[in-house]
Amino acid sequence: MAIFNFLSENIILPLGDLATGQSVAKHLKFLLQSQSWSANEIREFQEQRLKKIIRHSVETVPYYSELFNNHGIRIEDVKTVDDLKRIPILTKEIIKKEGLSRFISSTFPRNKRLQKSSSGSTGEPLFYYTTKDAYSMNIAANLRGWYDMGFRLGDRYIKLSQNPRKNPLKRLQDSISNNKYLATNPLVESNFEFILAAIEKYKPKIIRCYPDPLLFLARYRSKSKKFKYCPQAITTTGNTLFPEVREEIETAFGCKIFDSYSCEGNSTVFECHTHSCYHSAEEYGITEVLDENGVKITKGIGRLVSTDLWNLAHPFIRYDTQDYVEIDDSPCACGRSHLKILRILGRDNDVLVAPSGRKFIVHNFTGFFQTDHQSIARSVDQFQVVKYKDRVLFNLVVNDSYSKTVEEYIINFWQNEFGCPVSVSLFENIPLLKSGKRKFIINKEEIAE
Repeated sequence: MAIFNFLSENIILPLGDLATGQSVAKHLKFLLQSQSWSANEIREFQEQRLKKIIRHSVETVPYYSELFNNHGIRIEDVKTVDDLKRIPILTKEIIKKEGLSRFISSTFPRNKRLQKSSSGSTGEPLFYYTTKDAYSMNIAANLRGWYDMGFRLGDRYIKLSQNPRKNPLKRLQDSISNNKYLATNPLVESNFEFILAAIEKYKPKIIRCYPDPLLFLARYRSKSKKFKYCPQAITTTGNTLFPEVREEIETAFGCKIFDSYSCEGNSTVFECHTHSCYHSAEEYGITEVLDENGVKITKGIGRLVSTDLWNLAHPFIRYDTQDYVEIDDSPCACGRSHLKILRILGRDNDVLVAPSGRKFIVHNFTGFFQTDHQSIARSVDQFQVVKYKDRVLFNLVVNDSYSKTVEEYIINFWQNEFGCPVSVSLFENIPLLKSGKRKFIINKEEIAE
């Protein structure tokens, strides 16, 4: 290990924790040990934390005190992971309807909690609170994922985000941690040129970015052969990484992607170094995957419901993340016993429900637009599906290979699938959301035309 890596892990990080009141170094050391735990050891630790968070929530949080009382649930009734099914599921809508104050623990006054917010990719962001200890545990879980990529504290990395870094404290942290922060906006060739030149000069070990702006950058790099530097790995987060996007980025940058996923109230999920699945940081939270009937499954596709075991300021117990994942209970080749997630399918509002009741997820459409039939894969560069009350619209970005024959095939195929009228609109570019994410499916079912 290089001297600066050693200093970063053993001196700079602990001093940073001391200055900020955080505990990242302590939790990282713990997580690097617990990654080899058996399934029984993970469960025992979870249930130890669960009993603590349940008692704390019922005794100090108004919402949970009333919830348990109204449903006749005693604190002693929830001791194991299996006991969680006694508790009604919490949704973002319930939090907004009840009001933020109903979820704040009386033991955490304003000066002892941190305000956070979700990305707002499903609409209005959710504001909530957390503790420095929970925040530190989450950072440590992310670092463990980065360590799987071969990264060590002190290594150079570049973080690509939507907007310029304005916070002076964050800029200082960037400098200390060897991070070069660059803004991906605006998504124009001059900025792509600037970013790629900075990567070439800085030579980061790791690049971090949302998949969508990174895809535009990768396409520009593929056309500009002068950029030669390949990082050791790229880590993506923020929105679903589709197989065709992964392949294009990896080819352009000459390295593997390690995808990750996180949201409020949920454990960090990071791609395994075998690239065959993801693993959830189960030391942070309990993950339930429920089928359409609300029954917990151990294999297959379901809705992700999470219990945060660390956030004492604003507990999330059986929180509906609004995401669908595919899990598997077979052993992972890496040897770890942590929850094995095969695919992160996306938000529940990324599910299109046809008049017939059939459900379509993004993968149904990506698979279709990858087909060589009728030259679809060669003629359609981007797509977006908009579902209205009585029809479906495909927004497409096409190239010179696109023809009326291709368009007619798309319309006829999907009219047969959906059982409702289908139309096509052509665009030069489908814009990203303000968050820098791309929306593949938009539901506007309340609008009829």
